[in-house]
Amino acid sequence: MYDVAIVGGGLVGASFALDLIQQNENLSIAFIERTEPNFSENQSGFDNKIYAISPSNLEHLSKLGVKPDWSKIGTINAMNVRGNQNSAIEFDKATCKGQYLAKIVEYRNLHHAVLVELKKYPQVKFIYTNLQDAKMYETSVELLNDANEVIHAKWLVAADGANSFVRNKFNFTVDAIPYYQSGVVANFKCSIDHNNVAHQWFLGDGVLAYLPLPNQHISIVWSSDNPQQLLTSSPDELCELVANAGQNTLGKLELITKAMAFPLKLNLVEKFYYERVILIGDAAHTIHPLAGQGVNLGFGDAWALAKLMALNLSNLDNATLARYNYARLAEVRKMQMTCHLLHRLFHNRLPVVNELRNLGLNLVNRLTPVKKILINSAINY
Repeated sequence: MYDVAIVGGGLVGASFALDLIQQNENLSIAFIERTEPNFSENQSGFDNKIYAISPSNLEHLSKLGVKPDWSKIGTINAMNVRGNQNSAIEFDKATCKGQYLAKIVEYRNLHHAVLVELKKYPQVKFIYTNLQDAKMYETSVELLNDANEVIHAKWLVAADGANSFVRNKFNFTVDAIPYYQSGVVANFKCSIDHNNVAHQWFLGDGVLAYLPLPNQHISIVWSSDNPQQLLTSSPDELCELVANAGQNTLGKLELITKAMAFPLKLNLVEKFYYERVILIGDAAHTIHPLAGQGVNLGFGDAWALAKLMALNLSNLDNATLARYNYARLAEVRKMQMTCHLLHRLFHNRLPVVNELRNLGLNLVNRLTPVKKILINSAINY
């Protein structure tokens, strides 16, 4: 029987496993994912799946020995956020007294680096299989795969994404709020240097972000009411749409990866644990991507739970988990509701709301102490 079974071998699940085993090498861990990832294309081009990683989380990963390919990682030293009617707010690294605001990292690059470290620990058993069933007993959890093989563990941690098999199997209560938008992602080469500045536009019918990558490349995330228009456009048409929506800030764009889209929704999970099952990452919460905080919240879950389980696994009880749940739920809800309210505010087309919104944006831009609170709240996740 394993001490811990982790279902979901993505970035958050793998990072949790690495943190846990480094803190307590006496544990046995089953690391379960459907298929083994293929990193054969890791050295060429850019991945469409990009994350903005906060300084605190990148520092934690570095302490775990994670070494991504730094030549493919972008840096945000400043950010320019624009509403309409010339309203704007600007942040830079001086606002938070840090070296940078965030690093822009490809999922594949960082995931590969985490797995390289994790595979150094023989106590972690990599199991690639499809799960068909899960049952809970008084002192253990039982997982059944499609070959009718059984995996037993004392504790089960679910990091298996927004449509979590584990969460659904154990009937966690979820309030799912669709945004009726999709996040469209693609990478471009730009004719004007971005100078490590990220840009974001609230467009009324969506939010467009330019995220800096090395060598005059950018990754875009466009939360759009009409994703099909972007997905079905020719490369030249898409470049023109993205450049025009971004006020031609970075000049002429050249598409270097095919556009992809993912549906946006807010998942409010009532409770992050149930007896011997604990949810982390997107299995526990999803968020609108306008602040780029989804994976950072997941890392927060991973670090907090790894510390708790490494020290107290044999004495983990409902009271201890309730305290963990209270602390994480407070942090997650704060960021979820902030992003949700911003989405509602900037998606509202009423003239009076539009006017007040723009006044507020310009006012905050002039209040340096308020800007410091906002940016430090984001980068310390």
